[in-house]
Amino acid sequence: MEIGTFARNNEQVRNAINNEPDFIDLRMDLNFSIDFEEAKRDLKAADIPCTLHLPSNPDWKPVELSRGIVPYIDLGKQIDAELVTFHTMLSSLFYDDDDIDIFLESLPLACEASKEAGVTLAIETLGLYYTEMQLLFDMFPDMRLALDIGHGQILASRNRSLDHIRSFYEKIALVNVHDNHGSKMVEDVLKMKKEREVSQGEIRELAVRYDTHLPIGEGEIDFDSIFRELKQRGYDGRFLMMCECPSDFPQEREKFTELWLAA
Repeated sequence: MEIGTFARNNEQVRNAINNEPDFIDLRMDLNFSIDFEEAKRDLKAADIPCTLHLPSNPDWKPVELSRGIVPYIDLGKQIDAELVTFHTMLSSLFYDDDDIDIFLESLPLACEASKEAGVTLAIETLGLYYTEMQLLFDMFPDMRLALDIGHGQILASRNRSLDHIRSFYEKIALVNVHDNHGSKMVEDVLKMKKEREVSQGEIRELAVRYDTHLPIGEGEIDFDSIFRELKQRGYDGRFLMMCECPSDFPQEREKFTELWLAA
């Protein structure tokens, strides 16, 4: 098992190294400012591997892969990233058919770029159902899965991670761990729908607000059942602590370890 943290700038990389994680996820989302050559030198000196999270729009608007993602895939090879992750736009909860079609049409470019660069590409879960996941892996069998437990609670009374584990366990390459009160979004959406038609854009905006990246135990997620499911299937891979403040990593690692051992 490997327990890692994340960084969006070089100061965070150096601070993370001091906490001796098993790996560091270099994230190009939100307001990142990473000098990757410097980060690579620091990580190599500390003998800590990295993973890479490619650009994503904080408003969860569709990203055109050919311009927004593909040019950065080779970066994973340059910094020796052991896994490269990006967001999917497959969810029918948040995107309409045209957005999904555009995403699927450009996804082969990303897969080909990852093959040429020799990097493993993983897609992060976000409001995905079984059919959408199966479509993805049927079309792109080399694709891996970044299972985001926090995203599994968004607009869901029962965390979707459980179904993802049961259906696609062999694809999991990384598990993102953070808490929220995402099921309460169901109530908000139902109230809004009683008054008027609710657009997917509004649902995305709500989802952003509920994706709070709280420390473990400060939300409503039933980690015990999710961890138990992973343990029963023998998962012993990467866990990324994604509490919004990376300086809290030591405490989050301790909480995670306690819950994992007890599950």
